[in-house]
Amino acid sequence: MSDTEARRRIAMDTLARTEMIIASTPGASADSRFIAPPPDTTDYRNPLPPLNPSACPRHPPTSVYVDGRDSFVCARDILRTKPTARVAVLNLASDERRAGGWLDYLTRTQEEALCYSSTLYATLKEEYSPWPNLGPGSVAGIYSPAVVVFKDDLVHECMDLPPEERVVLSVITVAGPRKPELTPDGSQLARQSDLEDLRAKVRLIYRLAASKGRDAIVLGPLGCGVYACPPEQVAREMKSVLLEGEFKGWFNDICFAVYKTPTRPTHDIFKSVLDGVVV
Repeated sequence: MSDTEARRRIAMDTLARTEMIIASTPGASADSRFIAPPPDTTDYRNPLPPLNPSACPRHPPTSVYVDGRDSFVCARDILRTKPTARVAVLNLASDERRAGGWLDYLTRTQEEALCYSSTLYATLKEEYSPWPNLGPGSVAGIYSPAVVVFKDDLVHECMDLPPEERVVLSVITVAGPRKPELTPDGSQLARQSDLEDLRAKVRLIYRLAASKGRDAIVLGPLGCGVYACPPEQVAREMKSVLLEGEFKGWFNDICFAVYKTPTRPTHDIFKSVLDGVVV
């Protein structure tokens, strides 16, 4: 059996069981909400207001860490050691098609990996896609408050987790800039407006997690896969926004799940920029 056929079987099994898994798991839901600025707004980069300082839980400073494994594996690790943590996982999304055309392509992107292992796909409603990638309407995403992770990752063939190891967590679905114009050396976004959109997308992720009371976040290299954003610049921008005063004290755990492969430097770049940063 080919790898693609194996993934097709995994996907079909996940879909066939999603409704039952949600119904039988306390706290689970197929609900979601599309977050976007009003179409007539002049401030499209702020679909959510700044966090209210008086509502801040004032968690003590925490060190960012970079992990080379699947995002849900990292989230499960947090919940194994801190069962009361309220975890949000970033889905590095496609804004063109629901789950990036998961059921057509059956590949191994981060978004598709999350769909194989969980009930996420049911929350990514067809009517949400597409949405703009840059410019007005682009600083947007989906909040799925109660996704069930009931399978292991692709490395472990998405085997069913024992019922006691299943977890319910939130997923934040945001897309990075898609193949933006770069400087001649490929290291930077060429247009200032694209850079501002990237920063606003990152800010949306952090605001959404904090405003929903998530005290642990599993992030990732926004736009650094098939969307071809420069990883070092993205890592620096995600760090810079995270260190803005607005986000101090909101999170207990901050993980960047950046899949480690022998052919791509993204993991090592993110580790050098972010690992050990104190927030």
